[in-house]
Amino acid sequence: MTNAAGRWIFCLIAMAASAVAGVGHAQTSGATVVLTQPSQDAWARVRQALTPEQQGLEVRRFLSALAAANGRPITPALDARHIASGRAVSLDDPALLQRPQAHEVTLTVDGRFLVFRPLSRASLDPFLGR
Repeated sequence: MTNAAGRWIFCLIAMAASAVAGVGHAQTSGATVVLTQPSQDAWARVRQALTPEQQGLEVRRFLSALAAANGRPITPALDARHIASGRAVSLDDPALLQRPQAHEVTLTVDGRFLVFRPLSRASLDPFLGR
């Protein structure tokens, strides 16, 4: 196995582990953002949503809980990846907005990675200020 192949396998395993857990840890920088228990509960409802409409509503509720906990509106750092290829996708890539269900989105909040698979554009719009 080549070094590049080993790194690729490591990345896939790391992505799978964070997707299964839904939460990982990362270094924080800049302003402190608090992820309280009500915010964590709201995030669990985002991940459990079964319909695009329900997930969009739960994303808005999560952002409201996050804002309430921090005393100001919070826009978490976002990263997106195409599920099939694993490639990183820019947040302004039309493919992300046209087929969001083909992507996995990771938010970074309070030093944690929060991972979910958007069911529709309605689940992404609140994060993108729409």
